[in-house]
Amino acid sequence: MIHLTTDARLSIILPNMNKALSEAIKNATPEQLETLKEGKDLKSVLTSVFQDKITSSKSDTVLLDILKNASVFKTMDNPTETLKSLVQDLKTYQESGSKVSPEVSAKTAVLESFLKNGATIDTTALKTQIVNSGVFMESKLASAVQKIPDLTRTLEQLRTLISNNPLPQGKALQEKITTILQSPQLAAAAKSLPDATALSASLKSLGESVRTFVANTDPLFSKETAVLTQKLDNIGSLQELKSTLSQLYGTLLQSKSAQTDTFLDSIEKILKTITALPAKEAQSFVETIQNILAKEPLSEEIPPATGKLVDEVQEFTETLRSTIVKGNITEEARTLIGKLAEFSRPEHLVQESFLKETMSQDVKSALLSLSDELKNSADPVAPKLLEQTDKLLTQIDYHQLTSYLGASNSIYFPFSWDQLQEGSMAFKKTADKKFYCEINLRLKEYGELDLMMALYDQNQLEIQAHTEKAELKEVLMDNLPELRTLLIDAGLTPRRIRIFEAKESATPLSETYIAHEDDSDLGFEVTV
Repeated sequence: MIHLTTDARLSIILPNMNKALSEAIKNATPEQLETLKEGKDLKSVLTSVFQDKITSSKSDTVLLDILKNASVFKTMDNPTETLKSLVQDLKTYQESGSKVSPEVSAKTAVLESFLKNGATIDTTALKTQIVNSGVFMESKLASAVQKIPDLTRTLEQLRTLISNNPLPQGKALQEKITTILQSPQLAAAAKSLPDATALSASLKSLGESVRTFVANTDPLFSKETAVLTQKLDNIGSLQELKSTLSQLYGTLLQSKSAQTDTFLDSIEKILKTITALPAKEAQSFVETIQNILAKEPLSEEIPPATGKLVDEVQEFTETLRSTIVKGNITEEARTLIGKLAEFSRPEHLVQESFLKETMSQDVKSALLSLSDELKNSADPVAPKLLEQTDKLLTQIDYHQLTSYLGASNSIYFPFSWDQLQEGSMAFKKTADKKFYCEINLRLKEYGELDLMMALYDQNQLEIQAHTEKAELKEVLMDNLPELRTLLIDAGLTPRRIRIFEAKESATPLSETYIAHEDDSDLGFEVTV
């Protein structure tokens, strides 16, 4: 039985629970310990545990410095190699004829299944390895606790969004959402599969209704209307204005929105005014519009009728644009429909069944369970196995703590191959939706290889690599054409790829991007 606690992530920052932090504090100087005792800093750490980490407090910086400079972690083995050694010893232990509990055998199988060779790296394998590495175990706990609250927020956002659209069909949808929010099944779904099944059926029906509603968008909020409104901002002649308004009128005649009549009346009024304009004032109107577009000073001698028409056209355009922006819910609605789909599986709404599935292949979960078994074992081999288990848990705790303190996602490299001695990865996301990935590898033959990758505008990629040895730089340079081809085939555009020997670059790898501390999730979520 898996028991949830809402303070699961406290273990990441409390020294009596986090093995890595406990070791790091042993290496702290008196001055550093004094900083950590400052009430406001400890409070900022504790109060931010259940929120997105926006900024690093002074104590965060001190702890991170202690962690990175502690000798025990500088000589830390590669977690993947530690895991290999543990699995081999566990298998030897089981084959020795000792009485082994089914729990130990099951957890050994889970740990062994995690060991994958670097040759198997692809998008799916990488995501699976990262998610099951143990670094994100507390995130899974948090996700289970937050399932129903997240669903509630999604429904409330969808209801608010639909309320911004004036179409009469939206009222029925709002009522449908309200019914789900007020249903006892919403609260009961976290513990009851029948309630979760009924709730999932309601969500599926709601999603289909919202899709239909979005697909049948009123002409007032259509793409065609938006394009014609945009054209009004770039009118070059009176005839062009009349043509655009006439097209708008024809499109809006098909609208059933209550706001449409007002826009139709405005178009009729503007067209009548244009028709009645004397030739001189018509020319003045065109010049005035062109000056406005060019942001040039307007003539002080603009005829009153021209000035009034300019004001009417501008007011009409601004009001129509504002109405379209407010009422067009297509993109946001599709996003929220996608979120609803995440709650479509009843067993994922029930906390226990969701955790049973997500924890079944998690390395840290398996290690904690194995540790409990070994602590209670009287077998003389158990202490050695327990020492290895605790060592690996400390290594995972180290990456969790580094992630928390650095407002990033830090993880050991979850693959192995003959050349790899050790490796780690770190992910960051910035407020302007740029993503950074840093990979640090130590290779047996070629020494250190450090890579920084930046992804922006969805598919634009920049890579900077630093090699310890010139031989590795030559190998990478020789294979650059193939790398570019593979990136392009994967839908990425390699804007810039630079490869240096470490001694060649005046700019350290860590300074090739500005580290941002926002948009980092304390649950250490990651998308690959």
